[in-house]
Amino acid sequence: MSRVALITGGTSGIGRAICNVLHSKGVKVYGTGRRANNGEVLDGYRLVKCDVTKDASVKDAVDYVLEQEGKIDILVNNAGIGIAGAIEDSEIREILNVFNTNVAGVIRMCKAVLPVMRDKGSGYIINISSVGGLMGLPYRGIYSGSKSSVELISEALSMEVMKFGIKVVLVEPGDFKTSINENRRVSDKAMSGVYSEEFEAIHTIINKEVSEGNDPAKIGKLVWKIVNARNPRVRYNTGDFTSKLALVVKRVIPGRWFERMMMSHYNMKQKR
Repeated sequence: MSRVALITGGTSGIGRAICNVLHSKGVKVYGTGRRANNGEVLDGYRLVKCDVTKDASVKDAVDYVLEQEGKIDILVNNAGIGIAGAIEDSEIREILNVFNTNVAGVIRMCKAVLPVMRDKGSGYIINISSVGGLMGLPYRGIYSGSKSSVELISEALSMEVMKFGIKVVLVEPGDFKTSINENRRVSDKAMSGVYSEEFEAIHTIINKEVSEGNDPAKIGKLVWKIVNARNPRVRYNTGDFTSKLALVVKRVIPGRWFERMMMSHYNMKQKR
């Protein structure tokens, strides 16, 4: 009997790539989108209307899949939004919107699906985090903070549900070629405040790194590997060599040295 996967943010970018890979492997895939129509087909898999910031929308989406299939074996929490700008320039309403999507959205989906998986005695919950959740990134502090929250919540959840046969896994992408540059929010005051000059320079570098990033299909293939592992690791870091090296260095040098190293990285890239 085919497994059933529910993947949030399944209409573009990494989410769409995950949907495509799992669908190609015979998984019954349902990808969510805020503007999707239930049952609509994209690349051969079905779409489900869902806004992860709304309790009722999450419940309706999960109920729809259960009505169609009677189970959910795999949940991939991929839906999220990016935001750039100095923390001082970020409005509280902007910050709350990011955390409502990236953090509370993950929790809402888990809460909706866990009873089904618990009754079945098995399931995979894969939360798409970010390398940015493992270190504070200048002018992406709000985004980094939201993904860091996903990291710790996932660790705790994994320990709580392991006795029910449910595996919770973190995937930590680095830079991938997606539409995040176009969709990333910029704080309203980012281009006019005291940080604007440095922010603009670093934001240009961020966009360039994403545009030169990896193929999102790599994440799809990784998710397929995870859901076929009896004992998957808690986290899978898919960052490039530079980001992985930075994380190693972060653990062994004084914090102020690491901060200077990070800013030097961006300053050197500005001069190229």
